[in-house]
Amino acid sequence: MKFFDTDSFQEIWATITRNKFRSVATGFGVFWGLFMLIVLLAFGNKIKFSIMGQLDGMATNVVGFEPGRTGEAYAGYRKGRYWEFNTRDLELIRQRAQSVDLIAPMLWGGGADRNVVRGMKSGTYGFQGVYPAYFKMDPLDFTYGRAINEVDVEQRRKVCVIGKTVYETLFEPGENPEGEIIRINGTYFQVVGVAVSRTGNSLFSNPAELIALPFSTHQTMFSRGDSFYFLACTPKMGYNAADVETEVGTILRAAHRISPTDTSGLRSINVEEQVKMISGVFTGINILMWIVGLGALLSGIIGISNIMLVTVRERMREIGVRRALGAKPWDIITQIMAESFLLTAIAGMIGFLLGVATSLLIDKIDIGGDRITVAFVEPIVSFGLAMTAMVVLMLSGVAAGLLPAWRALGVKAIDAIRDE
Repeated sequence: MKFFDTDSFQEIWATITRNKFRSVATGFGVFWGLFMLIVLLAFGNKIKFSIMGQLDGMATNVVGFEPGRTGEAYAGYRKGRYWEFNTRDLELIRQRAQSVDLIAPMLWGGGADRNVVRGMKSGTYGFQGVYPAYFKMDPLDFTYGRAINEVDVEQRRKVCVIGKTVYETLFEPGENPEGEIIRINGTYFQVVGVAVSRTGNSLFSNPAELIALPFSTHQTMFSRGDSFYFLACTPKMGYNAADVETEVGTILRAAHRISPTDTSGLRSINVEEQVKMISGVFTGINILMWIVGLGALLSGIIGISNIMLVTVRERMREIGVRRALGAKPWDIITQIMAESFLLTAIAGMIGFLLGVATSLLIDKIDIGGDRITVAFVEPIVSFGLAMTAMVVLMLSGVAAGLLPAWRALGVKAIDAIRDE
């Protein structure tokens, strides 16, 4: 007997449809298990891609440092002292830190209402002083012009880069802002570029409302002296963010007389570690979803296996006649396993297709006319996930029929014929 020739298929189909309600009830477990597996994994993938996609294009190995109030008395200084970075710290890091590649000190500033003005147009925005390395750590695309460069910083030029929202506030649509003058907190600056984020997100600020000035210009024009209060660094090739965090932290603590164990005196933000942590969380969620989905599928497989055992018991006489007429053990095994496989395949495929359809249709749901904007819309069913589901389905069908087939193989022809 072939596994799935026409005669065998007709016989198997007749056996399955003989008791339609039992077959449907039995297959529902497999249907629901595969449906849940697909939907859970699709949503899990989309949540992961949505969050990780926000970091796309950004330097995820950045370490940020900011001063705080000291939590320990140290080197003659009392507890609770507040301090600030200064430009000498930059030179110390460049000279002593072997692991550091890019260094980007930053300053932030704000002002009164309508502090950014061009002609009759105005808006309220913060601004920041940056180094050119800022645009390497947090890459932006430019619809007009360029980024802040080294010459701007060295010559303390009164130039600025603005974001999309600032551009739309101060300029007409399609108007070229390069070389135009705007007033920021009473000081005039020339616009040299309009930047837009690739993802709509930023490591440091809202990119749409960006107003970036040369770091040195910000210090001079807004009376910051040589101090600043945020520093970002990235590692060289061969080093990681943890190396930078340790090495730069040691240099800064020594320079400002802060205890090596004082975590509140110098705070650090390791983006690389946070990304790893997020990835680890999603790995755990993915594993949990596989466990839940496979658990539901396993219950369906057990149900099919139990029903097939009942079927074997009901067909003892038929099996005995087959054995008496010369049916080989393989014929009996393939008959039972083919029935199990077909029932599993039909229920599983329906579950798979409905799972994919449900995942895709969630994005179309409206509530009160507004489209749902939660993070897990547009779920992803990848090719790899689809193939994995198919393999799981086929293995499930085979597994469900193993025990009943083995039970059928143990039936003796004379005992089965006598059994009524």
